[in-house]
Amino acid sequence: MLRYAARRIVLAVPVLFGVSLISFAIIHLIPGDIVSVLAGPTVAANSAAAQNIRHALNLDQPLPVQYGLWLLAALHGDFGNSLVFGFPVGPQIAAHLPVTLVLTALSLIFAIMIGLPGGVVAATTRGRWPDFIIRGAGLLGLSTPPFFVGVTAVLLLSIYLPSFKTLGAVDLAGDPLGGLQTLLLPAVVLSLASATTIMRYTRAAMLEVLAEPYMATARAKGAGRARVLLRHGLRNALLPVVTAIGVTAAQLVAGAVVVEQVFGLPGIGQLMLNAIYHRDYTQVQATVLVVTTLVVLINIAVDLSYYLLDPRIQQHG
Repeated sequence: MLRYAARRIVLAVPVLFGVSLISFAIIHLIPGDIVSVLAGPTVAANSAAAQNIRHALNLDQPLPVQYGLWLLAALHGDFGNSLVFGFPVGPQIAAHLPVTLVLTALSLIFAIMIGLPGGVVAATTRGRWPDFIIRGAGLLGLSTPPFFVGVTAVLLLSIYLPSFKTLGAVDLAGDPLGGLQTLLLPAVVLSLASATTIMRYTRAAMLEVLAEPYMATARAKGAGRARVLLRHGLRNALLPVVTAIGVTAAQLVAGAVVVEQVFGLPGIGQLMLNAIYHRDYTQVQATVLVVTTLVVLINIAVDLSYYLLDPRIQQHG
């Protein structure tokens, strides 16, 4: 297994390099000038003053040189300083990252809790009213934008349950319970589309498994319905379901950016959007690299779960 995991990690290195290169190129193509943001249009119009600022920030160097300097420092754990505010980028990311991680983890837990049982019930009641209701609710959850659900939920709770905390700062270290309560509603909103994806994959996989001869054999031997469904059915349907969970987990990391804005959460998404607004190159590059690393780690975890669930991969791993 260690050799299998090492290969997956080695393959992830070119992905991270490519993403860092693309994000560096895109942020420099955004219209606007960082000098105007820092010193105002009056100073930016003064060529000598603007040139001094660019020289101090290494912005007068060719783009390949700028990228090389940034990448070399990042490999040593130094993401540089914010071009706008001057503080180190690394500690800022470390301060905002826990909110996004907890929000994503809670959303994934809710998505699995909703999608997995929903898919099993839909498969076992195929063509009957529970199947139609679950699939209809899933289609509604998949087609409704998270920001719309979030805004609606905030408005309704502020009217009918004003004591429930939905907006504001999150202090997971000082007040864990209060922080989790604040993240509860955003996590549910973020999980709806992912729950639908997991439900649909689970339903499709369970329908295939239920049609297998060994399921009829297990029932003929007198095994209980729950035992047949869980031990023989769901267990053999897990591989595509794990794929769905891995895909949705990666999507949740990206979707957290929108939900954090709706609920005013101080997560990595809010940090990245503020950096883009201020043309803060170093902050954007570092944040994108961190988010991409999270997605890559999730994909590696999914690949390792394949190794544990599928004996064929173990034989060839």
